[in-house]
Amino acid sequence: MLQNGEVRTSPFLCMEDRLARRLNLHIDETGSQDLTEGYYAVSIIIHEHEHDVEGSIASYKERLATAGLPDIPFHGSELLHGHGEYAAVNTGDRKRLLSQYARLVRSLPVKYKVFVYTSFEVDGREALEARLRRDLVAFVFDRLSYFQSFEEIAVYYDNGQGAVSASLHAALEYALAKDVVDYREADHAARRLLQVADYACTIERVAHAFDTRTETSTQTRFFGSRRSFMQSYAKQLFRIRF
Repeated sequence: MLQNGEVRTSPFLCMEDRLARRLNLHIDETGSQDLTEGYYAVSIIIHEHEHDVEGSIASYKERLATAGLPDIPFHGSELLHGHGEYAAVNTGDRKRLLSQYARLVRSLPVKYKVFVYTSFEVDGREALEARLRRDLVAFVFDRLSYFQSFEEIAVYYDNGQGAVSASLHAALEYALAKDVVDYREADHAARRLLQVADYACTIERVAHAFDTRTETSTQTRFFGSRRSFMQSYAKQLFRIRF
């Protein structure tokens, strides 16, 4: 019997409440930080931990098996150019894999944010790091009540290029309590949402190429005309911008 008006809470409800307060950030990048390619972008996949992604992933894997397609971790550049694990996959099947991955992303309970920089705006790595840090701080502060509603923020990034890692630590720890942010190991092959971040980078980069009329023959081979690309890929992705 409960005493003094005590309310007994179900342990299952407590667990749900705890999980609902964790936010996962999966981060990827494209381009070089010295801007030698003229373009650099960072994408962040925003996933509230209690929202299940396994059902969508299981359906995706079933579709691949039915179509006789290999389940290869998504790497945008390697898929488009037939490198790495895609070297033995013909162009037709790589197009089908791209289409299936787009379908997976549309089904996931995630949002994303992308930061894009060009050599016309940023001059060199130090300037990029400073700009990225400012943009990340502004991004968090613009949505501060949202980020503060989570008791833990798990950050997955493979520390591929130093500017992102430095900017992430500086921005998140400046805007949020240090004990809230948890930096975790990021295995691109094992974590589907890191691959989704890669997909977002890929689509945003192709969108930029079409917008600036600098699209390559490889991009048009996979995405067709700008109109086809916008209808089949870009607009679908842009709907989940955060």
